[in-house]
Amino acid sequence: MNLLNSFPVFLLVLVRIAGFLVTMPIFSYRTIPGRVKIGLAVALSLLVDLTLFENQTVPLDTTYILLVMKESLVGLSMGFIAGVLAYAVQLAGSFIDLQMGFAIANTISPENGITTPLTGQLLYIMQLLFFLGVNAHHMLLSGLLDSFRLIPLDALTVPFSGGSAAEYAARVTAQMFLIALQLSMPIVGCLFLVDLAIGLVARTVPQVNVFVVGLPLKIIVGFLIMLIAFPMFISLFRVIFESMTEILGHYMQLLGS
Repeated sequence: MNLLNSFPVFLLVLVRIAGFLVTMPIFSYRTIPGRVKIGLAVALSLLVDLTLFENQTVPLDTTYILLVMKESLVGLSMGFIAGVLAYAVQLAGSFIDLQMGFAIANTISPENGITTPLTGQLLYIMQLLFFLGVNAHHMLLSGLLDSFRLIPLDALTVPFSGGSAAEYAARVTAQMFLIALQLSMPIVGCLFLVDLAIGLVARTVPQVNVFVVGLPLKIIVGFLIMLIAFPMFISLFRVIFESMTEILGHYMQLLGS
């Protein structure tokens, strides 16, 4: 009988955690087998259920379907908010590739199966390695655990009706574009100066074929600037991860209110 009473609570916890893992970076990648994702979601749900909701019960009535829908929306939106800043690196890579001439040479990303820029994929892999190196995924899982304290399981109120959560998500998306611009600006600015130099050479020395000289020159200059700017990228990665935890905490407070 206790098992039958605790199963509805466990299912609600599982729906929120599964939705979070579906949209969160690293755990949502296609390269991770589906059985591993399901096993991780079930294991985390068991731990959360036994730790926080051991004596709580939720009746299986007509409102239970609404609770399941609410938990799925909460989990998916939390994973999206937590991972939206991570995709700023790929956006910055597309800006860089557009100036370097690599925009035509996109690759298929094995993580999500979509085309990604070459430079963006390189920076994204570096970000993931740094992400795992500083245990940022532990902070996200800790934030997921805190969400069960801020957003009750048995609350029927839909937390998206006020509009504050949607407005905050829009501002976070705009911040993603700002971070992408900050990441790509040193390289894009230097390549713009190279374009100006090539244009001056084309005007002063018409015999030089700028189309043959310009593209290799921009690629070489782009790689040299990237080598110089790599320490800046690492510092910005740290800022991104700290912002991810702050944004996720603020978003959970909005949902809980």
